[in-house]
Amino acid sequence: MSGRGVVLITVVAAGVVVAVRADSSEPDPGRVVYDQRCAACHGSSGAGDGPAAAAMEPHPRNLRDPDFWRGRTAAQLRQVVRDGKPGTLMAPFAGALSDAEVDAVVAFLQSFRPPSH
Repeated sequence: MSGRGVVLITVVAAGVVVAVRADSSEPDPGRVVYDQRCAACHGSSGAGDGPAAAAMEPHPRNLRDPDFWRGRTAAQLRQVVRDGKPGTLMAPFAGALSDAEVDAVVAFLQSFRPPSH
């Protein structure tokens, strides 16, 4: 036995189940997509304070804000990632990300959800 820990994270929201396998030898695929495509605006910790955020109006969402998560579903997150958000600089990633990459980043975004939401 190699001693590597394996964690299977399952997120169930709005009837959708997303399982992400993360073991110590491979990076979380959702984190990889987030770091490459989202962190410049939303910040590495999801606080909406990425290096590009100061020049953006409106500012990117703080993904750690409890108000953001109130009633928010995985299906809603998936739609915004795919289709973008009109009236903001949140670009659509449909065509740039595969369905699996969208699902992985949505699962990773759930890690920013405060415990009580």
